[in-house]
Amino acid sequence: MSKRYTLPVFIIFVFMFISLVYGFAQSRDKEVTPSPYEKNEFPPWMHDLRRGEIILIGSFPLSMFFSYEFYDLYRYFSNNLDSSYRPWPFRTYDAVPYNSTEKIGIVLSALSVSFIVAVTDYLIGRIFKKKNRPENNEKQKKLYN
Repeated sequence: MSKRYTLPVFIIFVFMFISLVYGFAQSRDKEVTPSPYEKNEFPPWMHDLRRGEIILIGSFPLSMFFSYEFYDLYRYFSNNLDSSYRPWPFRTYDAVPYNSTEKIGIVLSALSVSFIVAVTDYLIGRIFKKKNRPENNEKQKKLYN
């Protein structure tokens, strides 16, 4: 090892050793159990944001797959059904690869579709929440009874 790397490597090992010793040196006098979340611990907008994040991330793989498939079909038909531009299941070994701008466009379209799915889910959830409010239930009871 060269001389200029000796000091940084030594410092890294010293910090690793100190953190290891400090971790084992702590005593566990009492058992710590986490308490469950309370009902009103997080505001409603944080629940909505978390749900949107989960749906955005969860729908991304499907959006990516469909973006690739639709772009493959578009590219195949725009190149006059050339065999080197066939879509995925029928692609040959000598197929034309994607360039960097095509890859970026596909990823951005997949992100856009996932975002639209998440926003649509949020809007549908808001409509159902508004319909299921207690004051709306009283109005519906009066109308249908």
